[in-house]
Amino acid sequence: MSKIVLTYPSPTNRMRYSAHIVFEVCLGMEVEWVCNNKGDVLIISFRDNTITCPLHAISLGDDENARSAGVSWTGWLDKKYPCEVLGVTDLQFDPLAAAFFCCVRWEEVESQGSKNSKFRDSHGRFRGMASSAFSHDMLNTPLVENLAQSLAKQLGVPKNLYVSHYTYEPTIDVDIAYAYKGRGAIYSSIAVLRDLMFFRWCALIDRVKVIRGGVDPYFTYDWLVSFHNKMNLSSRFFILYSEYKRPYDLPVNKDVLKTLIAHLVKSSSVSWHPSYAASSSLDNFVKEKNIFDKINVQGGNCTDVIRTHFLMGEQSSWKKYEANGIKHDFSMGYADYVGFRSGMSKPYPAYDLKSDLPLQLIIHPFAVMDSTLKSYLKLDASASIDVVSQMSDNVREVGGVMVTVWHNTSVSDYGLWKGWQSLYKKVVSRCIP
Repeated sequence: MSKIVLTYPSPTNRMRYSAHIVFEVCLGMEVEWVCNNKGDVLIISFRDNTITCPLHAISLGDDENARSAGVSWTGWLDKKYPCEVLGVTDLQFDPLAAAFFCCVRWEEVESQGSKNSKFRDSHGRFRGMASSAFSHDMLNTPLVENLAQSLAKQLGVPKNLYVSHYTYEPTIDVDIAYAYKGRGAIYSSIAVLRDLMFFRWCALIDRVKVIRGGVDPYFTYDWLVSFHNKMNLSSRFFILYSEYKRPYDLPVNKDVLKTLIAHLVKSSSVSWHPSYAASSSLDNFVKEKNIFDKINVQGGNCTDVIRTHFLMGEQSSWKKYEANGIKHDFSMGYADYVGFRSGMSKPYPAYDLKSDLPLQLIIHPFAVMDSTLKSYLKLDASASIDVVSQMSDNVREVGGVMVTVWHNTSVSDYGLWKGWQSLYKKVVSRCIP
């Protein structure tokens, strides 16, 4: 079997991890390490072809030196990559360090814990527009997968040995399961009075209809499943199932949610959406997961698969997730901007910086979210489909996985989301293989 051979005296855990992602995850090729030479450069070989690469401090685990010196980007072929190292090698950057920098979100570590800063928003989330990939106009492409394919071409690897096929995975977040249903008699009575006081006649009429047994405006689940089935796609829902805590966690009555989950597992994958509170508290995280585990209806909902509410999860949480039975995390993306936060579209293994070891947890990146287009970028339907099309085309080029994040509310054609159901049809039609 054809292999990619990497030669270096003593490869670090980071180097082995990065090589696994670049060549095995991105290309599907086997990697073999040769550790019997005495050189100070990395040699990447395929048959008789070789590429010599310098080593960056990040590959060697010297993060302090890397931060003090700064991580520079440099151009190679038609892209720019981080971890520039000038020298007499074939490449002027370390490809393994570049992959590690992107996939582990190395640049986000220094600002962890800060809020309302240059790098993080009021929720403590790292801003997409603060990322170095954004500043170098590389956020809109799965950069690590581009790197892998460029290395393969330079090494003369026949394309039939690494070609992969583009796939599309639509995912639906359920932050607010219903607009009016499941709120309880006291809450509904107060809401009716408020509608009257503020002359919200349309909301009042809709609320009363639902109270009397009508269909809730946010019950778009059957439409979504039917549409996905028509397009030969599977449906995955992430359900917020937590305590009622304003202003960020607003779930409905638990019995109502149980009924919804029981309905959805018949046709779809149902996964856990940890609350805003669970992202900042391990006790809340464990408590919430235990409750969600207990309502595993017919064994249908996936309690080891998550996407955090408000996309609050990041690499500092990966070890916690794995320790509590989470096997897949779909939170890898930015709220304020579209693109590829980790330079990846394909799922890949996580890495724990504290222990300096890879994890079993698998990270599933996404490319675009509805609220990013509407609320952050202020785009209309026409501009939104153009952005999604660009993301999809960039993923197609590398044979990656296009993941979109939409909400049950945004396809409701209700209130502020009027017209977005038709946009979602266009998005899915544009993203399917």
